[in-house]
Amino acid sequence: MWKVIFDKLKEKNLNPFPPGQHKGICEEKYCIIKENNQVPYFNTNRLGYKLIDIILFVPLNSYIQVKPYAVEIRAAMKELENLRKTGNETPVIVDDKKEAYTMSIEYIIQKKLEG
Repeated sequence: MWKVIFDKLKEKNLNPFPPGQHKGICEEKYCIIKENNQVPYFNTNRLGYKLIDIILFVPLNSYIQVKPYAVEIRAAMKELENLRKTGNETPVIVDDKKEAYTMSIEYIIQKKLEG
């Protein structure tokens, strides 16, 4: 599913990256697709869900771009089946190392557990 999300965001020109691949300071808006925990549903080890974070970065001189960029990401993600927003979003904060405003939007994928 990670690749499906990456391809969708790439198709929409939203500048996605895998974790650890963007180098240097933030000179243009981009996002990181990060897989998080996989959790089984109560009383089963066959069905569960996986959490995905989309972490947005926008240059420090462009605070006004944060909200429109988040709206674009949400619209692109809405097009993907088997994926829904959890409602968890972090507030916009400053990442001094990347010289960027950053926030994240959390999604959930319901899935059959492997193994």
